[in-house]
Amino acid sequence: MSARRDQFNPVLFQHVPGTAYPWQVFDRVTIAVLSWNRREMTERAIEALYRHAGMPFDLLVLDNASTDGTAEMLAAMAAAQPNMRLVQNPENVGQNRGMLQLQGLVPEDGLLLYIDNDIEFLSACFLVHLQKAFHAVRLATGRPDAVLGMRVINGEEYGFRHAAEVQRLRIPSDRNGPPRTSFAAVNKDRAPPERLHEEQVLIGSSDFIINQCWACPAPLFRSIPYQELYPTYIGGDDALASTHWASLGIPMGILENGPVARHLDWPYSEEKIQLYEQLTQERAVTDRSYLLWKLRRFFR
Repeated sequence: MSARRDQFNPVLFQHVPGTAYPWQVFDRVTIAVLSWNRREMTERAIEALYRHAGMPFDLLVLDNASTDGTAEMLAAMAAAQPNMRLVQNPENVGQNRGMLQLQGLVPEDGLLLYIDNDIEFLSACFLVHLQKAFHAVRLATGRPDAVLGMRVINGEEYGFRHAAEVQRLRIPSDRNGPPRTSFAAVNKDRAPPERLHEEQVLIGSSDFIINQCWACPAPLFRSIPYQELYPTYIGGDDALASTHWASLGIPMGILENGPVARHLDWPYSEEKIQLYEQLTQERAVTDRSYLLWKLRRFFR
């Protein structure tokens, strides 16, 4: 079986755990998920992470008091996966406080990939792609500080993935290494050996990273001032993080030729729209615990 696998999966396309690669910017990768209900979608999202990551990672899941069996399903997953850490809130505190809570839970270093619990990765080895993308940023600017969003394919037709311009960041073959990815810039059968690992990362520059599926160095995530935002509805305000990163001069963009994902809960159903309208009144207007929390922070 090993010989057959070697035949169909040559070393050119393999990532070998424990190997030091020149493109590996981060020694630690944390994938963070904020979940609330949607059991089937949450299970599909997490299973896709394990199926397609292609590199070791730590999984941090914060569950916002799910009531549809999601909490029990996550507990069973955490018991079976040694790299998964589950934190369960006794009540649904909303997305902004949930994100603020995640800031205190993620490591202070490494790469952070955040996804909503209804985002399913479709591409294999997506963490290899992410590492190489940040390597390309590092080669171009001298540091890997950037925020990169993934292609959520069924949101593109609604204009959620927009780019002011597309930048081409090159990774020369002598600064790169296997496995080959969708960033490949040469034909593997025709390129000379010295150019075999030549790649290019296409980044669609943007001033707005939608809060579904994005990655950045952990310190950039930990710096977002979620505590300053009072939401006008349940959920977050994507503009808060983007505005903060822009104020720091952090480049933002979408990986145009990188891994793709799918939003399992899009487009919104009438049922979900009605739920959001209901929660607008229940959480942002009459959420007594949230108001008390804000007052305590104000007078502290």
